[in-house]
Amino acid sequence: MDKLFRGSKADELLTLLFMVLAIAAVVCYFAVSNKMVFMYLAGIAIVIRLAQYILRYFK
Repeated sequence: MDKLFRGSKADELLTLLFMVLAIAAVVCYFAVSNKMVFMYLAGIAIVIRLAQYILRYFK
């Protein structure tokens, strides 16, 4: 990732990945009896979002 600023391709890709994981986490929360699947998906989505903010801040 060369530069990560709001509106760049890398920023849009990370946002899309976050949204897909967040939606999948919500679906798994209601559809799967094992809540660990929800925890893993939600945790990965949060880590991606935090990494996006950190990369945006330090670039």
